[in-house]
Amino acid sequence: MKLPEKFIEQMKTILGPNWDDFYKTYDHPAIKGIRVNTLKISVQDFMELAPFKLKAVPWTRNGFYVEPDISLGKDPYYFAGLYYIQEPSAMLPAELLNPDEDDVVLDLCAAPGGKTMQLADMMGNEGLLIANDINNHRLKGLIRNAELMGLKNLIVLNEHQMNIANQLKGFVDKLLIDAPCSGEGMFKKHSDARRAYEDYDIEACKKMQKEILDDIMPVLNSKGSFVYSTCTFNTQENEEMLLSLKDRSPITIEEIPLNYGFEPGIQLKGPVRLYPHKVRGEGHFAALGTYRGQFDYKAENLEANEPPDLLQVFMDQYLNTPLEGHFKVYKDQVYLMPKKTLEFKGLKVVKAGWYLGKLAKNRFEPSHAFALGLNSSQFKNIINFKRDDVEVVKYLKCETLHCSGEKGYNLVCVDGYPLGWGKWAQGKLKNLYPSPWRLS
Repeated sequence: MKLPEKFIEQMKTILGPNWDDFYKTYDHPAIKGIRVNTLKISVQDFMELAPFKLKAVPWTRNGFYVEPDISLGKDPYYFAGLYYIQEPSAMLPAELLNPDEDDVVLDLCAAPGGKTMQLADMMGNEGLLIANDINNHRLKGLIRNAELMGLKNLIVLNEHQMNIANQLKGFVDKLLIDAPCSGEGMFKKHSDARRAYEDYDIEACKKMQKEILDDIMPVLNSKGSFVYSTCTFNTQENEEMLLSLKDRSPITIEEIPLNYGFEPGIQLKGPVRLYPHKVRGEGHFAALGTYRGQFDYKAENLEANEPPDLLQVFMDQYLNTPLEGHFKVYKDQVYLMPKKTLEFKGLKVVKAGWYLGKLAKNRFEPSHAFALGLNSSQFKNIINFKRDDVEVVKYLKCETLHCSGEKGYNLVCVDGYPLGWGKWAQGKLKNLYPSPWRLS
């Protein structure tokens, strides 16, 4: 693989005698990993179901290496949201942040959502998780991933960090800043990253990172913690960025143990560097810190309310146990909101909570997100297929199925895990799988 010359010179300076070992890693395929979605399935149960070999990623509780030649994107278990495809190095920042079920967490530069999905998993779909990205187009992928993974505690924003800081000052317990960067750790995976690097304006990137850090820190309360991470190796976007922040802001950088082949930070004690010749991954930089903010505010707990009448009729007919919580209707769309809430007035909210479906004339139409957020035991009418059943492929291709079922809505599952809706009548299942998601 041909690497940019200025990158080669930089890494020779950083690594010294270890340069050759680092360079040899580019002769091998990119490392591929998955993270089991424990919102839907336990790690043990997935290991028993998995149709491919798994080897644990040591710095995560539910991450695994898989062989590079496996086509994960066509696996029915992927469409059921049982796992998320993620490069193993990128699994570290959320693990370091380590949110719990009562936290308010902000993932600032979130799209396409790998770390957001991991944070929600760690939070058990409780608390309040806010994912933001300034790029509206990239958020479409995050929202799709959130629905696939069955996220229910999520608010998605499309905002500049300054606007968020002004509105949410002192409310956030945990903050993840996976900063936009030069992407040096992406060279093996994306040839575009190598081509773009030659003309990359690192000064513009540093300016953006500095602005992000300066603007967003006040969202943290006085006991708040943050993780700053990048998928790049140079010191300017990593250690030097944090050293500069320390001069302007009341932060403390915590020391991360040098386990699993992690290398220490350069010029700054505490952060870790993941090099591909030292760990099985494409590379990352991560730092854990605390911020002593001046403000301390608590998110309110939303009280449960009554669902819309048409949704109640649907739940009475089809659910074994009706949903409870705070239901909110935006025009004709019904959401079940996270139990914790903040005031987002003035901020562009593009998704709020668990999208359940639409109120149509005299009926409720359930969403695909509703299906993927359910456990099959919650629904009365189930059509279940084995993973290797040809009917699963037909369903994911949006074809009409001829099968047994119960009249009306049925929850179509693979090995007991929901894939989506179908409407059964007279031996036929009308396929309600969303066509933009179909298996090609």
